[in-house]
Amino acid sequence: MSTKTIGSALTAAAVLCSVAACSAETPAGDDCVVRIGSIFSQTGAASVFGVDGERAIALAVEDVNAEGFEVDGRQCTVEYRAEDLASDPTNAAALAQDLVNGFGAQYIFGPDMAAAVPPVATAVQRSGTTMLLSVSTGMDDYTGQGEPFFRLSPPDGAMVSEGYIPAVAAELDGVESIAVLMNDDETGRQLAPVYAEAFAEAGIETVRTEYYDPGSTNFSPIVRRIDRDSVDALFIGYNNDGSAAAIMDAALEAGLPGTFITRGISAQPGVDRADQLDAYTWLILGADPLYPADEAQSAFVERFTEHFGIEAERMTYFPFVHYDYVGMLVQAMQEAGTTTDVEKVSEALRGAAYEGVVQLSFDDDGINTSPMAAGFLRDGDSEVVLFGGN
Repeated sequence: MSTKTIGSALTAAAVLCSVAACSAETPAGDDCVVRIGSIFSQTGAASVFGVDGERAIALAVEDVNAEGFEVDGRQCTVEYRAEDLASDPTNAAALAQDLVNGFGAQYIFGPDMAAAVPPVATAVQRSGTTMLLSVSTGMDDYTGQGEPFFRLSPPDGAMVSEGYIPAVAAELDGVESIAVLMNDDETGRQLAPVYAEAFAEAGIETVRTEYYDPGSTNFSPIVRRIDRDSVDALFIGYNNDGSAAAIMDAALEAGLPGTFITRGISAQPGVDRADQLDAYTWLILGADPLYPADEAQSAFVERFTEHFGIEAERMTYFPFVHYDYVGMLVQAMQEAGTTTDVEKVSEALRGAAYEGVVQLSFDDDGINTSPMAAGFLRDGDSEVVLFGGN
């Protein structure tokens, strides 16, 4: 794969600037205004991730405007509008229309729910002048097909069969059988057999699959349908930290094995129950705020948590898969020499690599190839195993 390396416009701001320094007055740029919108769940069940996504975009825009940037000789600034999906995909169409037609957004980050992607994508396609960038699994139906759609994490095929599951199987060599617990929605129904196949290829048998209502809070009836003697571990394949924690508590109470393999969930549920578990694994996209890989990531976690008044253990991975993409987008505009021609900006993103707080990259078709990692928590000790990337 050929790769274009794009320098970071935001790394210095993220790592070296104090909050006060990065709050400088926005430079004049009336001749070039870039409009960026976002659709994240700032309220509701998905807000634990959505709030962090919105904050990351807002902070990146603040830093870009403070530092200033030029495109084709013009001094540019960014105007930003955030919309609240409220954890309800039925809101997506109206919010997307408002951003595209009302605000004039040229670039939209989000949504953060797979079911909300199609209506937002439809609005973007009708516009013809807007780019969509989302971490959601729903983007797999749109990316890599020549249109201005970019998923801010690698596709599930790369996550599953090429990296995470083989890494888990190698590290947890005593696990031979699992039960899969998955959201009972379109995405969950699609992902469950994909993971079962990946586990089978890694030598782990899926002996039972249970689907649950995404709004569930009581998981006792579900986990009690699993024969404790038939499984060595549980795989929690979809949803958020709160649901994962509730599933783990119910499973432990039911006497099921204390080994949990998770996807799309942070280290926090495992850390909170470390003394009750045999093993806990989680997929790391970008970086993990509890286990930063270097000084740049540590500095970003410190700045982000101080800026928004939160504790590091309550920060999700979403800031890492959103903050740097604003910088990568700005540099793509600079390389393309335009802020408004999304086709040219898209072409600059395809095959590009970016070194910010984390490493980001797309292949020549626009498919995400950013590095990933698997986190392991056992006997109170943690380990991170890297895989994927260029």
